[in-house]
Amino acid sequence: MSLLLKSINRRTFLSQTTLGLGALTINSISAPSIKTAGFKSKPQTFKKLFATTDYWDNVLVNKSFMSIKQIDDLHKTLASLGVTRHQWIVSTYWTFYEKQLHGFDLLEEVVKSAHKYGIELYALIKTFEDGGVRAVLPHTMPFPKDAVAYKDICGLSYWAHPFAAKHPEMSLQRRPGTYEYKGPVKAIRLVKDNDGPTRVKAKHLSIWTSTTNNRFKKYKGPVSFRESVEWRSCFPKWKQCRILHLEDLKIPKDHTYILIRCSLANGKGDFSNEYGKIVELVGPDNENIPFIQSERPVSLEEHNKSIYKNERENQYIRYLKLPKVQKEINDPKKMQKHYQDYYQFDEYYKKTNRKIFDKDGFIAVACGKQKYMFGNLHPIYPEVREHWLGITRFCLDRGVDGINYRMANHTKSPEYWDYGFNEPVLKASNGRTDYVTISKINGNAYTQFLREARTLIKSRGKGLTLHLHAAMLLPDERGENRNSLPSLPPNFEWQWQTWVREIADDLEFRGAFKLRPWNLQKVLDIFSAATRKTNKPFYYQSDFHSYPTDEGRKQVKRQEIDLVKNYPNIDGFVLYETANYTRKNDKGEIEIKSYMKDVILSQYTL
Repeated sequence: MSLLLKSINRRTFLSQTTLGLGALTINSISAPSIKTAGFKSKPQTFKKLFATTDYWDNVLVNKSFMSIKQIDDLHKTLASLGVTRHQWIVSTYWTFYEKQLHGFDLLEEVVKSAHKYGIELYALIKTFEDGGVRAVLPHTMPFPKDAVAYKDICGLSYWAHPFAAKHPEMSLQRRPGTYEYKGPVKAIRLVKDNDGPTRVKAKHLSIWTSTTNNRFKKYKGPVSFRESVEWRSCFPKWKQCRILHLEDLKIPKDHTYILIRCSLANGKGDFSNEYGKIVELVGPDNENIPFIQSERPVSLEEHNKSIYKNERENQYIRYLKLPKVQKEINDPKKMQKHYQDYYQFDEYYKKTNRKIFDKDGFIAVACGKQKYMFGNLHPIYPEVREHWLGITRFCLDRGVDGINYRMANHTKSPEYWDYGFNEPVLKASNGRTDYVTISKINGNAYTQFLREARTLIKSRGKGLTLHLHAAMLLPDERGENRNSLPSLPPNFEWQWQTWVREIADDLEFRGAFKLRPWNLQKVLDIFSAATRKTNKPFYYQSDFHSYPTDEGRKQVKRQEIDLVKNYPNIDGFVLYETANYTRKNDKGEIEIKSYMKDVILSQYTL
């Protein structure tokens, strides 16, 4: 059944979607028997109410790890809202689940506490993130043999799981022939997106080079400057562009990091283009050299605050715990050298975002491209599937009531379309590299994992939830937002219809925040038609973004609740995530924020 929209904005869509009050909630799986130790019955809600916790965010918000008492506080307050299932994100590239960090088995205690308050506890596993997340440091930071980290063109990735660090080749691999650097760089072209005049002249430019992503030295070799107007491909059509040429360069081949500085770094600027168009590197045979671009320099002060002097990060990130690394961190002079002209190549920009050269004052590039999308492990490898199954067993062994698999992750690339071409994939495709062939092979591999996982989970008599992401049907509509790069692994055929029919017990929708209202309606209609046909519950995950005031958060939740209550094919509401609506009070207790308590108890309980 389609929804009828009276207006085309997000607020009115959520508030005016008023079909089917009192629609029947269908559940095809039975909940486990949970002993509640005399806990009072929870409020009855219109439809099911779940909650999700990403423990890392709770640690950030509360500025401390949670004690067993605080875990109990959390479940007590969730139960007071009517929550019947708590989904706990288990990320094993951190050491949260090693006993020595807390003095107790964290997941085991979470399960016990949830059951004490009559709540199911599901482990939520982000499969494609369980190799790690790209978070980079300077190349010159210590890299001992026992480091759980990975070094590539971007820098030193230190949020890593030991499995991924040992097997980087099992992360999604870039298409052969698109990332290799042969060099050296003989010319640099700066390309403006039109043929208009520019204030940028040769006297404003300087070239700096390095063998690493820091410690740039001024280039003192020959350079010829000229200016031209030439045709360039500009979306949606070709046009003439003004180009500044820096030619006859003799940059050493191993100086693969190049910084072009502009002494004009003020005002609005007039020399701009898309990130993917504003600079070109030219090799000895006039060939284009592949490169990645940096968004910005990063200071030691910034990383001291967020990483090195963060007591908690030093406790749960394997790399930072190493004695050699700690010794380096505690030597201010050495650290200053690491952050001398350090440019972060984490590549979270979109290639279509605009770069204004004479406003920013720099363009920094690294020759070549990432061979692997590190941490984004590929299920074509039996070892990867076993790694994911091992995490699943870890959770099952601690008594969880079910497993929820999420495909979206936080490692992204502005050139996502060129990843997923691992050697076993190309072997299976007989060398074909077209999208249809590659995505089918990749998709089959992930569905194979889900079938193996279902066998394991059902052998323990537990439930299986799968995420259905909006991006499986429609692309992100948030424009130049840096977070709008695809969060799903690229070049996969997401065989969600098969998952709904044959694998999942229930489904959770994620991604409302990425779509405009009319497309959100379309996606919900498509997904819910499939879940209804198979009599499988379908749950709506709430928008988790930060809003400036609690009143704003309250209004958004009211709108979302109206949608969930009145959309006949949605069976429940998932409050994502608890760090956004709980807090640690002055007594050290975890409590629900008043805005969330008010809106749930007034609008979602019977």
